[in-house]
Amino acid sequence: MKVNLVLSGGAARGVAHIGALKAIEELGLKVKALSGASAGAIVAVFYAYGYSPEEMLALVKKTRWLTLFRPQIPKRGLFSFKRAERYFTQLIDVERIEDLPKKVYICVTDVLSGKPLYLSKGKLAPVLLGSCALPGIFEPVEYEDKLLIDGGVMNNLPVEPFERYKTPKIGIDVNPLEEISDCRNIVSLLLRSFFLAVRSNVDKRKELCDLVITPDIASYSPLDIHKADEFYALGYRETLRSLKMFLAKYGG
Repeated sequence: MKVNLVLSGGAARGVAHIGALKAIEELGLKVKALSGASAGAIVAVFYAYGYSPEEMLALVKKTRWLTLFRPQIPKRGLFSFKRAERYFTQLIDVERIEDLPKKVYICVTDVLSGKPLYLSKGKLAPVLLGSCALPGIFEPVEYEDKLLIDGGVMNNLPVEPFERYKTPKIGIDVNPLEEISDCRNIVSLLLRSFFLAVRSNVDKRKELCDLVITPDIASYSPLDIHKADEFYALGYRETLRSLKMFLAKYGG
């Protein structure tokens, strides 16, 4: 069975998408195309380029994430993407989105027009970084006549590019929320506020998917990148469980 994947944002929780891809491969499903926002867009691009789930997990674990984001005097964001862009272009030798081996739609929010965009063509690096530009934390990305920020602001489960297709649409939501006891610093507060806001644009889009998989990661912080193995395992287990039930019902 061929499927189209819709991957939500969720910061470090996005590692669960990688485990989900491993389960999808083990079940023999073929990924026809991917759509993603923020962390989901990163996983979609790396998978479309040809990285295996195992290679992606190893890369997550060896990357020194804090060195990729340069603090700056706040103007439009606390951190710059310049170092991250250089690192990204070393890992993916593709200049344009349409040159990726698999079809990918990257969801971004254009601040100037106030609209979500689903880009499958154009320069890859600035569009992908724009999709990850959490407001207030990262500086927006200037691209063509647009000013890009995190795609999750307008749509954290970007299923729209696949609405007209009959291929089953599998959504993976890695942004469940539960009550917390404290926000320790400004970054934690900004992230918490952001993810609370984006929940409102996810629920209605779940109805457009044939299946939505939500790993049990609500108790984990979106900053827990050091728990990559746990995210991977939780994404793998829940995807395996949910897809086995889905395939038993609909065949495959």
